[in-house]
Amino acid sequence: MAGGGNKAKGGKSSSTAAKVANKKRKAPQSNQGNVHQKRAKAADKAAPVKKKFSAAKKAKKAAAAPKVEEDEDVEIDDEDVEFFESHGQFSSFLSTMDRNAIRYRQYHAGSYSSSVDSISSKSTKKTALNKPVKPKTLEQIEAAPRAAPAEAKSSIIDISTKLPVKSFDGALQPNKLMQEIVEEVHEEEVEGDDDDEDSDDEGSDVGSGDENDLSDLEVEEVPDDIQRPSTTSSQAEPAAISPDELRAMQARRLHSKKEELALLCESILESPEEAVKKTKDHPDQLSKFQQLHAMCEDTDVTLVKLAMLSELSVLLDVLPDYRIRLGSDGDSSGPQKKKVKEMKDFETNLLNQYQKYLKYLSATATAKLSTLNPNQSSRTQTQHLDFGVAETAVKCLAELLKVKYAFNFHLNLINAMVPFADSPFPTIQRPACDAFEVVFKVDKSGLAPLEIVKDMANYVKKRHHRVSERMIKTLLVMPLDTTMEAGEIARRVAKSSRKKRRRQQKDGDGIATGLKEAEAVVDKSERDKTQGDILHELVLIYFRVLKNSTYSPAMPAVLEGLTKFAYLINLEIMIDLMKVLKALLKEDILPLAAALQAILTGIKTLQGPGQELKVDEKDFVDHLYRLLLRFAQGENVACFNTALHCVEAVFIKRKEIVVDRVAAFIKRLLVVSMYLYPHQMLAVSALIRSLFHRYSKLHQLLENDQDRVASGIYRELSFLGKHYHPVVASFSTGTANLEPSLPNEHPKAMLERYDTVTSGEFVPRVSIPKANPLHAKMLKQKKAKPVFVSQSYAAPSPFLEACLALDEPRDHDVNCFFVSVE
Repeated sequence: MAGGGNKAKGGKSSSTAAKVANKKRKAPQSNQGNVHQKRAKAADKAAPVKKKFSAAKKAKKAAAAPKVEEDEDVEIDDEDVEFFESHGQFSSFLSTMDRNAIRYRQYHAGSYSSSVDSISSKSTKKTALNKPVKPKTLEQIEAAPRAAPAEAKSSIIDISTKLPVKSFDGALQPNKLMQEIVEEVHEEEVEGDDDDEDSDDEGSDVGSGDENDLSDLEVEEVPDDIQRPSTTSSQAEPAAISPDELRAMQARRLHSKKEELALLCESILESPEEAVKKTKDHPDQLSKFQQLHAMCEDTDVTLVKLAMLSELSVLLDVLPDYRIRLGSDGDSSGPQKKKVKEMKDFETNLLNQYQKYLKYLSATATAKLSTLNPNQSSRTQTQHLDFGVAETAVKCLAELLKVKYAFNFHLNLINAMVPFADSPFPTIQRPACDAFEVVFKVDKSGLAPLEIVKDMANYVKKRHHRVSERMIKTLLVMPLDTTMEAGEIARRVAKSSRKKRRRQQKDGDGIATGLKEAEAVVDKSERDKTQGDILHELVLIYFRVLKNSTYSPAMPAVLEGLTKFAYLINLEIMIDLMKVLKALLKEDILPLAAALQAILTGIKTLQGPGQELKVDEKDFVDHLYRLLLRFAQGENVACFNTALHCVEAVFIKRKEIVVDRVAAFIKRLLVVSMYLYPHQMLAVSALIRSLFHRYSKLHQLLENDQDRVASGIYRELSFLGKHYHPVVASFSTGTANLEPSLPNEHPKAMLERYDTVTSGEFVPRVSIPKANPLHAKMLKQKKAKPVFVSQSYAAPSPFLEACLALDEPRDHDVNCFFVSVE
């Protein structure tokens, strides 16, 4: 009973002390103060109350709980309150301190002797069922981790001001991780608010039974006009990002990805063997090659292009020059050394990565180009981006083909590049055709060119023989010097040698076979056999276009190719070729360039190996004479060089018996030259000079006899002698005078030297005229004054004198005329 009285008195004194303290100072109104108050309550109660008890149990528990004496006169200065408000994040450890342990140590020190009963009663009540808990020392309390302040948890994190976070593999994640942190913080706020509401309800119920459950620092109630933060902040929509901020974020992300890309490439080149292995630091355990390839599938188009080019550069440096041969299961069944096994694993993984890269490039370029229309005048932004990605992919394939034309998967690479060589887009077609031309020149064995020509033949057949001219022109670079007959002989020799090598391998003599394969020199029989196969495929392509596709745009390139390789084909093919060419010229359906090329093909074929056919060239000469007049009608003057080659092949490289035919061609050439450019006029004059020197009977065309006026050429040459171009005028005059031709004055040289169409400049340049004699006199005068020029300096023309005589009276003589100089 005495204890109860004391407790009652203690309760009154504590309530009065709390009221006095509230009047003297006010605790900060912040989330941190609420957190401190709640944690202090939890420390006094020793365990948070989760369930609501009945009023009787609460009263019984409150009566059994010991009371702690509190200081009646507690005063806190305003400076201390301000200090704790400004440094709340550093005082969070006070809420986690074990108050019982501190009081226990103070009791042994003799400071708080009155609190022994309360501490012992609480400790015995806590550990009534368990073992007694050893109080923590001061060092353990200081070493305990500090909880984050409530302000840091409740504050909203602004992602735009945070730096990006780098993961284990070096990848920067600027938004994803921070967004997860924000969501977790909002979830904790929602759960904490719910727990606070429950604890507040429980605290109000418990506090009604006894006032001793209040904290040492009582806080005033928050006014109603101050609203608490909404618990649904996590469900609020994020703030809209302006276009400038979005571009800045994209630029920062691209910059970080570039750095990551550079680091990956450097690490791969430092140790290619380790780059193909799985990386434990990566979340998905991807190898460095796989991480590099994963960037090719990013959403940023610029990063995709950079990743494709970076992977191309790395593969060109890492891939070996030799062809990797993967051993079969039977070869790898025996025991192997550790280094050999590691090398085989490295080569296998490297080939898998290379194959994956080729498939990605081919699929990307094909998919992006399939959505584009070549006849479309304008494109959308998405189409521009897709075309840029496709263009980069095709360039990567072309670079791989130029260097790795003999490496693994070269057949797949060639098969992917052939359709791009016939693309309607010039920027897609040009890299593919240039890559084919490089392979044709570099590969001495001819194996890669043979595969390219075979794929082209299949593609031409699939496209119904209608392909682009640029694709067929790439075949002109092929260095062929083996005829079809020599190719057949080499094929039989190569077949017998292959049988011999197989027989040696069966007998167990693998040394000779190994030495043969290790030779750096290409076998002549194998090379002739390969060139014979290439020539067969070329002729097959050309004849398919000629016979099955008359209106193909590739017709000029086909005829040019037949002109170049006609001396290598056999007589049976020549007979068929002559029939096809004559039929095309007779129908008169070819354009001017293709028709001239057909005539040149037929003439060179008959002058080469076709001499044994004993076929007259009259048909081709007649068509040539008729086609020359089309230049005077303004039709495709650019192919005039081909017409000059035809005339040279007919009359210069062989002797013409009928001189009247040569005279007719000279007359037609001079008539046509009146409608051509100056450099083409010079080429015609040079060709006519050569004809005059070869056929002396043509000199009569330059005579002025009355019977030669109608058929003579002095009229055209006289017109050309007064041409505005000084070289044309002088050269035409020299031709009329039968002057000799210099070695550098042949038609081709004249076309190239005085070409004004390509450069846009007048050749030769016009010389600066001499200074007027009055110019020096004008410079001496400061002001412009009228200058009288006497007849001694410049005599007036008769026309001017007649005009002045009409204006002036007749009795007045005009001795000079007036000139105004400004």
